[in-house]
Amino acid sequence: MPEAQAAKAKFPRTFWTANVIELFERAAYYSMASFMVIYLVETLGMRPATATLLNGTVLWGLIYFLPIVSGTLADKFGFRRSLTASFVFIAFGYLILGNLQKVWPGLIGAKAAAAVDFTIPVILGIVLIGIGGSIVKPCIAGTIQKTSGTAKTLGFGIFYMVINIGSITGRSVSYFIRTSLGIPAIFTYAASAFALVGLAVTALLYREPEYVPDGKADAPPAKKRTMGQALLGIFTVLGNIRFVFFIIVISLFWFLYIQLYNLMPLYMRHIDPNAPMDLYTLANPIMIVAFQLLITRMSKNWKPIRSILIGVGVTTAFMLLNVVPALLPGGLTKTVDMGFVIPVAGIFLILSIASMAVGEMFASPRIYEYIGGIAPKGQEGLYLGYANLPIALASMIGGPIGGRLFEIYVKQPSQNGGTANPAPMWLIIGGIGLVSLVGLLFYDSWLRKAAKAR
Repeated sequence: MPEAQAAKAKFPRTFWTANVIELFERAAYYSMASFMVIYLVETLGMRPATATLLNGTVLWGLIYFLPIVSGTLADKFGFRRSLTASFVFIAFGYLILGNLQKVWPGLIGAKAAAAVDFTIPVILGIVLIGIGGSIVKPCIAGTIQKTSGTAKTLGFGIFYMVINIGSITGRSVSYFIRTSLGIPAIFTYAASAFALVGLAVTALLYREPEYVPDGKADAPPAKKRTMGQALLGIFTVLGNIRFVFFIIVISLFWFLYIQLYNLMPLYMRHIDPNAPMDLYTLANPIMIVAFQLLITRMSKNWKPIRSILIGVGVTTAFMLLNVVPALLPGGLTKTVDMGFVIPVAGIFLILSIASMAVGEMFASPRIYEYIGGIAPKGQEGLYLGYANLPIALASMIGGPIGGRLFEIYVKQPSQNGGTANPAPMWLIIGGIGLVSLVGLLFYDSWLRKAAKAR
């Protein structure tokens, strides 16, 4: 569609309502995301590997894997009902996590909160948030798809921008609440409040989308999949060996990204016990809001594989830069006075976080395009339904691995009277990025040879 037409596109009220709902859901999530593993480790006394298992494998795994099923359920019961249920789950989950120390010891008759095992209520809260989040994703994306008419590129561009505005809002509010009231208050007063606002907007303003994907209000609706078809689709997709290989290779790229919410907070709080991870991680959404349009214009005529390779390469290179502080005189204790004191390791970490945003902007949109291009003809929709599977796999595996690497190379040496040596940890993480890069090159070559052989 010509740009002039896109500029004149008018979206119905439901489109904007869906974006507002997404903003509050993302604000809720990102208000606590940077401190989830810190909360589980520092406040509730869990091991780093356990905390990253719960945050990565359980929470992120549910959010990114369940839409395969929850999207079908949302189609069956309607987006409005599904969104309402999802925000009830999410708000309740955040309230549980924020009030564990006040409520759980009394429920089990413990005399001191310090001696209590919080694993069961933490899992309950995380499962509620994960299930709720997995329902929100297909409902909002489906609404944007149906209400964007023939201006889908512009519609999803607005949607992507709203996600990052929500991210900035959540992290910013989180900082002020945390510094005033402590980490548990992030869940009680920030995350749950944003979720309840999302619930109110859904209940009062959201209406089922009336438009269909081709932009014609009177066109017949797309045929809905049954639950059986959704589950059988898993076997159809996973029966394609080339596609499975691509999923694995892209999972290795997302493996680096999910360390932003698992390994990095643990690492930085070890160096600086007061490290404001909410402010550090602001580098990610700020970069996206500032440069997404520029990078989209720069790469719009590139082949998808080229853009994906650059995204993976940038992220990997800057991840490896975290080795540098450990090699400098003064090591991890070295700081710089910039009007405020910041560890040198923190500067390199911020560079890594910013690079993840660059990598995401180059790679993420083109991954969807690439999957649509390599899918068998007539099965594009089915394959795109599994586009989030790499993030799910990376989260399930990468979360606990990140926590375990932190234990081996940082926490255990320090506890045993030695010196933390994070260089091998970052080399392992960067090496996984290099494997992803090589795998993508091999895969693209394999695909092109197969195309020539036909």
